[in-house]
Amino acid sequence: MSNHDNFELSRRTALAALGGIGVASAGAGLGTSAYFSDEESFEANTLTAGELDLKVDWQQTYDGPIPGTDGEVGEHPVNAYPDTAVDGQAYGDGLQDLGGVRYSGAGDADPVFNAAEIPACCDCDDDEYYVTYGGESYCIEPLSSADSVEDFYEYSDFAAQNEGITRGNTSVIFLYEDTEEDELSLVVVNDDTETNGGGAASYAIEGAPEMSGWLAGNGDWQVRDDGPDPYTEWEADWGWKDGYTDGGALGPLSEEFALRLSASFNGAAQENDRRGDNPQPVEEVMILSGGEGQNSDEIVLESGLDEDTNNAVGPVTIHSSCGIDSGAELDTPAVFRSQNYPDQEHLVELDDVKPGDTGEITFSLHLCDNPGYVWLEAGNFSQDGGTLTEPERASMNESSPGSVEESDDTGDLADHVDVTLWYDGDCSNTFDEAETSIFEGTLAGLMEDLGVVAGADEEADGFAGLLALDADPDGGTDVECFPAGEGFCVGFEWSVDGESVGNEIQGDSVEFDLGFYTEQCRHNDGSGPTSDAGNDATNASGSA
Repeated sequence: MSNHDNFELSRRTALAALGGIGVASAGAGLGTSAYFSDEESFEANTLTAGELDLKVDWQQTYDGPIPGTDGEVGEHPVNAYPDTAVDGQAYGDGLQDLGGVRYSGAGDADPVFNAAEIPACCDCDDDEYYVTYGGESYCIEPLSSADSVEDFYEYSDFAAQNEGITRGNTSVIFLYEDTEEDELSLVVVNDDTETNGGGAASYAIEGAPEMSGWLAGNGDWQVRDDGPDPYTEWEADWGWKDGYTDGGALGPLSEEFALRLSASFNGAAQENDRRGDNPQPVEEVMILSGGEGQNSDEIVLESGLDEDTNNAVGPVTIHSSCGIDSGAELDTPAVFRSQNYPDQEHLVELDDVKPGDTGEITFSLHLCDNPGYVWLEAGNFSQDGGTLTEPERASMNESSPGSVEESDDTGDLADHVDVTLWYDGDCSNTFDEAETSIFEGTLAGLMEDLGVVAGADEEADGFAGLLALDADPDGGTDVECFPAGEGFCVGFEWSVDGESVGNEIQGDSVEFDLGFYTEQCRHNDGSGPTSDAGNDATNASGSA
């Protein structure tokens, strides 16, 4: 299935239109041709602009010769963002991570979270952790003291004796920092000793670092781990009788981590038959933040849990790092470089590629604050024929090879690179049969549609054409807005067809950047910027 929509617009018209609508744009490497502004504007003498911010991240791979090897060929990373810098360089290893936590499936890792789940938009402080549940997000602080987590929990006589961290008929979750040892743990404690009735809870915790384990408090905590792989998923099943509690602590956590918690309670929990003669349902799930329990902030994630139907919670996510830069905040061209390609200056640089070579970029996009319409754009396209080899000269003019001059070879690579652009619904870096394409054709065709190659109406670095993206590509002809606070992925794959191309691409190279443009849904109809959109450029506007 295909959804391919574009419109033409001059650079001058685009700049004029920005004065009359509330817009923001973010580019994955459009350099000077990108638009990185949030604009306030007036519509009918009313201030109408809301906050709008588009965050873009990506992972690019190449299946071809691997730099630094002795001719080895295979899939390897080209560049990624975010990508934590290593060895004092301004770039990393080319594998997408946020503060050391992997979100990309490239390479050997199999991350718990995919790229769309990168916490791109949050702004927690350095000493806070980012929690999401049910479409809501929170910045929390760990509970802390100089005690070990075992001493703080005070487990004895089959119950937590620290009354500050227990709540009746409630499953409590928090991070705990042992300030003496500088160790962080994830703690779960269920119920208290005073509330009437026993209960049951089952937790699955994904993403705990390899060195973590259940901190068993001298063997007193009866935690059973049924996880198939303790390095990616820990499971615990708890059942307690009237007058007791249950729970445990998982740790120590590494400095950077991302966890996903899923839980079931009461009749749906594994140990529901261990609740004794007076079972009572766990009714709430709560996060504690800061303090030492008695004085901690309480964040109720879920309430009204019951015995049989409403008894599952998840996913609850906890990230150690959150928030990414975008647009003009990015350090370009360093953001396009990696250990494999330390000199790269554009998002995509194809040089000396051969028939059969392939590459792929998975973009994940995050609209912060408000829903928006989103378009793909391109810029900084250039193509070079390189040195004209004798086989290439012959392929350009079989009848008279000597008549072809070096200046005749302006580059043919873009005409022989097949590209597919699609909605990557599962962020798997692979175009699956059930997924919807946005564009299928040659790289030259895509660049011409976007107005950045010879033959287009606008200058090579212009903002001439956009491809509209649709939040519901199979839902009809109308373009739908993308919701705020949810990430989504777009895949871009290229390949050199080994059957249709010969010597004519020898020595050819091509480079370009891709980016994205957004307008808030409110007060816009999805048609994109036009010369008469909103009021004219003389309207009051300011930096948002």
